[in-house]
Amino acid sequence: MARDPGGQRSDPHADVAGALHDVSNALTVLLGWVAEARAPGASPESVAHALAVIEQRARAARDLARRAIGADPAVEGAEHPLEGVLDEVVDALLVEAQRAGVRIMLSGRTAGVAVSGGEEVAQIVTNVVMNALAYAPRGSTVTLEVSASAQTVTVDVADEGPGIARERRGGIFEGQSTRMGGSGLGLKHSRAVARAAGGDLALIPSLRGACFRLTWPRSEVLPLAPPSAPVAPVLQGIRVLVVEDDEHVMLLLETALRARGALVTAARTLEQLLAAVQKTSHDAALIDLSPIATDVEGAIGALRERSPEASLVFISGSAVGLPPALEERSVRWVRKPFEVSELVAVLTSARSASSK
Repeated sequence: MARDPGGQRSDPHADVAGALHDVSNALTVLLGWVAEARAPGASPESVAHALAVIEQRARAARDLARRAIGADPAVEGAEHPLEGVLDEVVDALLVEAQRAGVRIMLSGRTAGVAVSGGEEVAQIVTNVVMNALAYAPRGSTVTLEVSASAQTVTVDVADEGPGIARERRGGIFEGQSTRMGGSGLGLKHSRAVARAAGGDLALIPSLRGACFRLTWPRSEVLPLAPPSAPVAPVLQGIRVLVVEDDEHVMLLLETALRARGALVTAARTLEQLLAAVQKTSHDAALIDLSPIATDVEGAIGALRERSPEASLVFISGSAVGLPPALEERSVRWVRKPFEVSELVAVLTSARSASSK
């Protein structure tokens, strides 16, 4: 742990301003991939990949925010393959790199080397690379050079930009920034996180541009992970009505459920819900209360009339619970923010119950 000016041990994860900076970075990456998923002509494979990145960055933003307010303790002890951590960072930043006209290159493979606190390593490297993208000239390369010793791993992030003036080098880790829109918090917070874990973040000499070195304690060597299995069609043939007015959430749900075999009908308004239930019956409905807030009971009544056996799953983030008229045994509740796996588990359970 780092120490505050009074000599007390402090937790950098509780630095709300620093955490919000990292959350902002995660959301910037997320929104870039949302645009990529919605691009005209995007293939199902590219949309699925974009959604995987979106899910990863959204989870990272959520975890950063929770830890900053003390809702979740810092996760310690979990080991992650370093190559996997850095591959995910580079992959997540591809859209931002394309916007900047800059290539990101990962060099110096370290197969089997693991680190504890992979989420923190990813958070720090993301900060440094996004800074590099802001200064790197179009057509240039940002290089991540990785190496490992018996005790530590290092990640050097080098760009081909103008570099950092000598008179500014002493203040870049103290919250100073000259970049338009920059808060100066990123490097300060990243160094605090690195030092709290027993590592460091430093500016090192370079012949061109700027180069930052992240040093991090090395864990034991991990066996190589087997390739991931494809998504199983666990919802094959189930007819699901999704009622959601947030287009990003709707895109996530449509893609995730269809990938698992579900037949999805989308409704973003009360009028679209009423039209959908007139056309066909449904086995289940995922319902956000916002689109039907003007007539919740009427909307559910219309759905029940057409599909009396449908399982109802409310996915609203409201903290007030369900309206009294909807408190029935067949209604389930999944609060936002949710994991797709939570919804799939609820729908699978509902399907099993209805088949008995």
